[in-house]
Amino acid sequence: MHAFSGQKLDKIPAHVPPELVYEYDNARDPRMLEDPHGRMRSLILEAPPIFFTPYNGGHWFVTRKQAIVDITMNPEVYSNKISGEHSGEHKDSQPGLNLLPISEDPPRHTAYRTPLNQPLSAKSLAGLESAIRVMANELIDKVLAAGRCDFLSDIAEPLPVTLFLKLAGMPTNRLAEFRHLAVQAASATVDPATRAETFKQIAGIMAESIQSRQEKREEDLLSRLLDAKIDGRNPTFQEMLGYSMLLFLGGLDTVVNAMSFGVRHLARDQELQAKLRADPSLLPGAIEELLRLYGIASVPRRVTRDTVCHGVQFKQGDTMLLLLPAANYDDAAFPNPEQFMLGRTEQHMSFNSGPHRCVGLNLARLELKVFYQEWLKRVPPFRLDPQAPPRFMGGFTLAVTSLPLVWE
Repeated sequence: MHAFSGQKLDKIPAHVPPELVYEYDNARDPRMLEDPHGRMRSLILEAPPIFFTPYNGGHWFVTRKQAIVDITMNPEVYSNKISGEHSGEHKDSQPGLNLLPISEDPPRHTAYRTPLNQPLSAKSLAGLESAIRVMANELIDKVLAAGRCDFLSDIAEPLPVTLFLKLAGMPTNRLAEFRHLAVQAASATVDPATRAETFKQIAGIMAESIQSRQEKREEDLLSRLLDAKIDGRNPTFQEMLGYSMLLFLGGLDTVVNAMSFGVRHLARDQELQAKLRADPSLLPGAIEELLRLYGIASVPRRVTRDTVCHGVQFKQGDTMLLLLPAANYDDAAFPNPEQFMLGRTEQHMSFNSGPHRCVGLNLARLELKVFYQEWLKRVPPFRLDPQAPPRFMGGFTLAVTSLPLVWE
């Protein structure tokens, strides 16, 4: 099955029982485009826990927390090595270029991930807090007096993206160009040729950055990775490309959307805004609950051998998308999942689980914490612009494409 390739199957594979077929197009579903996370909840209520869709070449969706945890903890059967034909998300069109460490399974994955653990630890990142605060306030300064902004383009794109570019050691003056490429790469509606060209452009940009760091090291992540040890040796140029491509795609997309969906929630809940302004110590818990309600990424897996999971028969070569944003609305895992509830203790799925749990989660949490502290301290009660509703996009990531806000 050529999953995520756009076309709809004429014929359902023989091993898929009719009662497990549910027609859902992750990129073009009208209900998803209208309200992405409302649609995630409706999949829990309407569709089988594991269902097969004929869209995008035919593949499985897994929507429940426990099933996703079981799958992510069993990489031998459910592999993250997705061949080029299966997913533009995981592999560039250039032969042999894997996004590292995400495109590898343990134990190779562990060897590739280890060099990222220390520089992306909470302790290592703590020194960035004052820089994030300065950046956040500079962006707020630009919009505050106007009483309105498009939150996506004015705040959510420049803040995490500029920070990431500085952290990685990439030119910040090309933010708009890089962000366009990251959105194109994550989109499920671009044609294969455009996607291949997008990945090629990103690879070209990253190759330049790597070459300049090979000549002269700086205080940045690329320099640290060049000197890292994988099985006792430094990474090859191809491996450095794999690392930097993944950092590019992760750093330029996910936090932008987490921030945008979270702010949209606050814009629609004046009481919660007031509560968090009055007591900023509630912010860490509020951020986790916003991350749960508004998961972003879905992750693909390929079945390596015939197997049965939670009562469903999979065949070798089947592809699946683990729908992390839907799993956050699973009643079996989260009581009253539609409600915002401070103090939940269950771990949400937005950062995934198992060996591939998001390596950038400490950076994401730090950025969100500092941003909300400054935004709520300085911006008066804000709401959605009644003249311009938010717009959304689906695919491998749920995304905001426009979020106009107003305040007095």
